[in-house]
Amino acid sequence: MKERYQELDDKNEKLQFFVEDSGQRGESFMQRFEMAWIFHDNALEGTVYTEPELSAALGPQASAAEASMLPVVFEIRNHKIVCDFVRAEATAGTRKQAQVTLTLIKRIHDMLSGSTAEAQAARAQFGLREKTDREKEKDKEKAGYRKDMPLHRTYFHDIHQPSKIPGALEKLVDFTSTAEFREMHPIQQSAHFQHTFMQIFPFTEHSGRVARMCSNMVLVRAGYMPAIIHSIDRQKYYESLRGPVANFRGLLMDAMENSLDNGLKYFKDQARRIRPGR
Repeated sequence: MKERYQELDDKNEKLQFFVEDSGQRGESFMQRFEMAWIFHDNALEGTVYTEPELSAALGPQASAAEASMLPVVFEIRNHKIVCDFVRAEATAGTRKQAQVTLTLIKRIHDMLSGSTAEAQAARAQFGLREKTDREKEKDKEKAGYRKDMPLHRTYFHDIHQPSKIPGALEKLVDFTSTAEFREMHPIQQSAHFQHTFMQIFPFTEHSGRVARMCSNMVLVRAGYMPAIIHSIDRQKYYESLRGPVANFRGLLMDAMENSLDNGLKYFKDQARRIRPGR
């Protein structure tokens, strides 16, 4: 396992160097990377955004999005806001800091749900009507912990009974502040948190997205690129949640390696195109 960690460390360090040392090409890569991050993170949940939808939300022409596309645009932008938040929070902390707090978990969930004051202001800016009291009440219910055991859902692993959610989530959060957790390798920390969080499955909506965002914050704090689990591995991802955390950690490392290899290939291909005499 140590050899695998070291291999990922080396590839990550090399890719980070290329990103920081390549100027505009580095910026272009990060834009592509973030778009892929948002695309695949949502595709794992069964929501597949098209390239025009992603471009309308994230591109320079975003302010000119068609009215019919606005609901999707706001969903994508909410996700982008969380990506930015994760990076900012990771940068604000230290590499030795690994704790994930309840405040942070709930903040990420609110941003993904569009329940923040900033999200409401953005809706108003585009002339969208204010939500009705009934809609606000539904949003308030969704903001809290899950209250039922859904019969039909995206994930098919066993999840906690609603009554056990608060205690289990608090236990997980407390564990991230212990010496035992801090002594884990960051990849092991990330895998442990995400796997355990998904067994709790605290929210009716966005539990998977929140889990992956918090897990990625742990990685980014430690100097890693975010781990993008590819949509073609959706079934493997679901199955890994039914097994022990070691299986899930293997899938996470495979996803990290795939992203790093693709990133390194991107810069290698770019170098070939600008090589003198060609």
